[in-house]
Amino acid sequence: TGAPRDPRWIAQLCMAKNFATRAMQFCADEAVQTLGGAGFIRGSRAERIYREAKVLQIGGGAEEIMKDLAAKQLGW
Repeated sequence: TGAPRDPRWIAQLCMAKNFATRAMQFCADEAVQTLGGAGFIRGSRAERIYREAKVLQIGGGAEEIMKDLAAKQLGW
């Protein structure tokens, strides 16, 4: 229980990564929308966070890969 090799722990970690990156992407999208054209200015904080959110969605495993891994760890 809670051990790094426990399949349930790995599945929860995969699901948490997906949730966190989706939340970050939503917030970044809203920030860019709120700022309008200024949100896309290269070097602005919103633009930087938007780019980082996209990278974090892929880095460490894309959402689909994380879902597959979680399902396999839970025996699906």
